[in-house]
Amino acid sequence: MCPSGEKSDKQRLWTSLLEAGLVDISADDVPDRIREAKAVVIGRLGELLQMKGNVQERESAAHSLATLKKLETTLSRTAKRQDRE
Repeated sequence: MCPSGEKSDKQRLWTSLLEAGLVDISADDVPDRIREAKAVVIGRLGELLQMKGNVQERESAAHSLATLKKLETTLSRTAKRQDRE
């Protein structure tokens, strides 16, 4: 147990996720949230590609985009499997 007034790493993580709107999303909203996130990342990646430097942020944005695509693919496959059942 943490001393009064202090949060554990896990509590801080959950608080951050809640504030970012990444927790307590209904399953029906997840595909839309992924599309929204992809649009933001693609926009930022476009900006970064026009600038010199920011290599680490470009790599991070590209990695985020790949992760979002994997999530999208996984959700699509899961939905197709559920439709067949």
